[in-house]
Amino acid sequence: MKYFAYVRKSTEGEERQALSISSQVDKAKEVFGNLHIVEILEERYSAFKPYQRPVFENMIKRIEKGEADGIIAWHPDRLSRNEIDASTVTYLVRTGVIKDLKFGSYNFDNSPEGIMMLQLALSQSQYYSSKLGKDVKRGMEKKFEMGWQPNAVPSGYMNVREAGISTIHKDEHRFALIRKSFDLMLTGNYSVPQILDKLNNEWKFTTRRKHSKGLTRSSLYRIFTNLFYAGIIQYNGRQKQGKHTSMITLDEFDRVQELLGKKGKPRMRKYVFAYSGLLRCQHCGSRISADKKVKKIKSTKQEKTYVYYRCNRKKPSIPCSEPAISELQLEQQIDELLAQYEVHPKFKELFDEMLADVRKEDPMNQDKVLENLEKDIFKLEEEKKNLTGMSCRGLLNDEEFLEQKNDYEKRIMKIKQKREEIHAGFCEQDTILDHVSTMMRARAQFHTSPENRRKSIVRNLGSNRVIGNRTLLISAENWMSVFERVANPFAHDFATLELTKFSSIQAKNEALTSLCCNLRTGRDSNPQLLP
Repeated sequence: MKYFAYVRKSTEGEERQALSISSQVDKAKEVFGNLHIVEILEERYSAFKPYQRPVFENMIKRIEKGEADGIIAWHPDRLSRNEIDASTVTYLVRTGVIKDLKFGSYNFDNSPEGIMMLQLALSQSQYYSSKLGKDVKRGMEKKFEMGWQPNAVPSGYMNVREAGISTIHKDEHRFALIRKSFDLMLTGNYSVPQILDKLNNEWKFTTRRKHSKGLTRSSLYRIFTNLFYAGIIQYNGRQKQGKHTSMITLDEFDRVQELLGKKGKPRMRKYVFAYSGLLRCQHCGSRISADKKVKKIKSTKQEKTYVYYRCNRKKPSIPCSEPAISELQLEQQIDELLAQYEVHPKFKELFDEMLADVRKEDPMNQDKVLENLEKDIFKLEEEKKNLTGMSCRGLLNDEEFLEQKNDYEKRIMKIKQKREEIHAGFCEQDTILDHVSTMMRARAQFHTSPENRRKSIVRNLGSNRVIGNRTLLISAENWMSVFERVANPFAHDFATLELTKFSSIQAKNEALTSLCCNLRTGRDSNPQLLP
């Protein structure tokens, strides 16, 4: 008979894992050296969950193909600690696919009684794993309640076992170096890569792992964002004050988060550019970044600053030749886009008056329309209830009852849908009116607002903001079609009205009143601004 020797150890520590596997291999050769061992298969994954051991699954497939007749293992728990893999092994033994099992610490007899005892041993292994996991979690909870970090501690600290419990102490050499890293970060003059370079190359920092080559950039980011260094321990989403010595204060931690740009707080920069992070390159899809150039004028000996926006070409697979565009050119194009929404100043006043009237009337109008619909729904619901009584009195047979009931439900559903549409229409209409009012003033505000406000105005112009061949392209939002179909025509009519010479003030007021009525048309029954 031919056998596979299967050895497994899932302990996280590599050295302990290698030692255990080596001892299992030696024991298999010592006890079963007289058997024909086809291959020794090593597994380094836990058997607690099924379908997570590729070596085990491949071994079973090879046995089913006839490459081996049996399995050698140290104990049944090496083969399985879960119900599914246990049933696979026992079923293949019972059906003769696996003809024999050999264990270094367990005697197996391929008989009905032996298979039953094997099943009990595998069940005991599964119970032991479940109980051990529960006990470990309880111990970690207890350790957390005592104020100690229950899992691994970060760089700069070390676990020391004292009086039966593992406590946390400073790793003197690494503690001081990481504290110096925090000090550099708190100055605001160093970036994370610069600090990492000092740690690894200048200060020769190494972790506690064997053959460590220093920290990675992601590891240093994790250090700067870990509350443990401020004295707070975390476990299962909970936080509490730990008993270990904190490296920094909470105020210092918050300051570091500000410098890193966490929680929406801006990261300190040498320069702030008005449109950075807002645009993409049309050719390659990369971000458009800003660059500041300072040129000294020889004739006047003065310095002049220029800002350029260029593609950062972060996609090497896509060759990009998009040229840079100056901030002056970019703002000229933005101004041209905003000019499309510029209207006569007095039309803005007229629009604001109309908007104020709408705000006063809308709640009453909306409540009245919705109230009437609610009455219709209530009436139909009552009529639908009466159908049951008519059916009980024999006035309707089952077929008529179902037919009329379904008809009532359809009518009720239609009215409910209409109610939702009208409610959404009021909300959407008010939102559009607000947008229109804002965009009428956008051009004037753009030239007088600070940089962050200018970015917001450009963002409101639409989505998919790209630059192609030094040209700004923006996909306008759907609501902006209101300008083309409604606002602009009325604004044009108003401008014409202003230039027209009327025979009297009364004639002009009548024309203005007519214009206002047309602008507000359709809001009495169903709020639809769009024609």
